[in-house]
Amino acid sequence: MNPLLSYLKFWWYSKNEHSVHSPFVFDLITKCFFDRSNHSAYQQLSKNNANSKFLVRLSAYFKFDNCFVSETIQPEFEQALNIKQQTVAYKTIEDLKNQGSKISKTPCLIYLDLKVIDVHSIADILQICHKDSLILVPSIRGSNHSFNRWNQLKSQSEISVSIDTFYWGLLFFRTEQPKEHFTIRR
Repeated sequence: MNPLLSYLKFWWYSKNEHSVHSPFVFDLITKCFFDRSNHSAYQQLSKNNANSKFLVRLSAYFKFDNCFVSETIQPEFEQALNIKQQTVAYKTIEDLKNQGSKISKTPCLIYLDLKVIDVHSIADILQICHKDSLILVPSIRGSNHSFNRWNQLKSQSEISVSIDTFYWGLLFFRTEQPKEHFTIRR
């Protein structure tokens, strides 16, 4: 996959907050994605890059009780998520399923690395997620294989809202909202 061509295609089809008619997604975009205030938490980041800053804003916006991260998470991303709450690392989907009581009862973020996790093996996780759960998928456009896996994941019936931000993929389980996919510049 040619990165430049992929980005140009993304840019052509992506929207900003003015093209979104979902109040939930509009608020997320305006109050989190496009929040340009200088958060004090940014000072704690070892690599002060746009993706790490995005994770800090995402954690602050949703106020997750728990973050479940794959052991393959990049250290700067784990550090960004650790600023607002403690993360719980997992090796396999089975390890993550053992956290089911926490996932099903509290607002949580689940960091899924599709390079190491099979899309079909996460069906049980999708069943225990609820409307305050967010699945965060990194590098969704890193390769054709990753993008195909992302498309399979967002098409699952449990997912009601999916957002493609070029690097990150966000999956929500909002039962009060019809299924919709957004491609958003941030």
